[in-house]
Amino acid sequence: MIYYTTGNLLKSDAYALVNTVNCEGYMGKGIAYQFKLEYPQNNIAYIKACKSRNLSVGKLHHFKEKEKFIINFPTKDKWREKSKMIYIKEGLEELAKLIIEEKIKSIAIPPLGSGNGGLIWSEVRILIEEKLSAVADSVKIIIYEPSQNYTSKVSREPNLSLSSLVLMQIKLNLEKFDKIRLQKTVYFMNLFSGENYFKFSKYKYGPYDNSIAIISKKIKEFQSYHNVKDTSEAYSILYKKLISNKVETKLEVLEPAINQATMYVNSIDNDHELECLSTVAYLLETNIELTESEIVEQFNNWSKTKSENFSNNEIKSCLIKLYNDNIVDKTLTGYQLHKYNT
Repeated sequence: MIYYTTGNLLKSDAYALVNTVNCEGYMGKGIAYQFKLEYPQNNIAYIKACKSRNLSVGKLHHFKEKEKFIINFPTKDKWREKSKMIYIKEGLEELAKLIIEEKIKSIAIPPLGSGNGGLIWSEVRILIEEKLSAVADSVKIIIYEPSQNYTSKVSREPNLSLSSLVLMQIKLNLEKFDKIRLQKTVYFMNLFSGENYFKFSKYKYGPYDNSIAIISKKIKEFQSYHNVKDTSEAYSILYKKLISNKVETKLEVLEPAINQATMYVNSIDNDHELECLSTVAYLLETNIELTESEIVEQFNNWSKTKSENFSNNEIKSCLIKLYNDNIVDKTLTGYQLHKYNT
């Protein structure tokens, strides 16, 4: 599981600690300097790795000291340079492999490349979640976010599109809002509209489109740029910027599906049931037809977490609800997804 906190990473109870470094063997400031003081033998080993060119961006160097597993993670090449997202991406891919190879059960990670590195934390956070999601079920991942006095400044207005207006409208219509409910509302909007306006794929909490997280981040930056906190005010600003006959027509086409999807999600009390419903719907969407037993089997095979969190009776109950709500149709031999706008 992934957890978020703030404070002193060096005080973490996690077995593995990630240290952000450059590839020149210089731990001069920030968290790297604190690691240098706390783990001097690691610093010596790190300097040797840099001098021998065994450490470069996209690679990791690890060292055990004081019963801790230290992972030196390059977020930049030269110590005077700024961090780059490609370095974070490549390093996280290696980190996911290392977690599996070393059977790491708990790890503390700082805000990679943010702060002194110059990267925007909201972008880095999304990347961390994306690259470590495959191992998150088997390891406790503690991410140390920047302290409250750190803010990411948006110097240019983000370039938003019709998709942002759609997400804002959904947020305004939802009675309870969180990331899962946003994802699932957009998913049902896709179904009710009869088109794949957003592209969903299999994920641990059911159907998921990572572009929604990226667009949501850009919406926050848009609000920050315009110094507004209210979604309705941001919607009004963006609507005036984007309005055209083409945008107006597309919104009119999507609006019935948006309203139907938000009403449906608002009628579901908890995210647990919502995850189950959307997962069953996705299984039927990606198969021409399935029997009840095939749906239960594929649901349980989705992931170990899913099979542990949902009983067979819950899966069957959600299938019945989808049928009663006219989202699923019965066939002579099983079930299929109802076809909208055909």
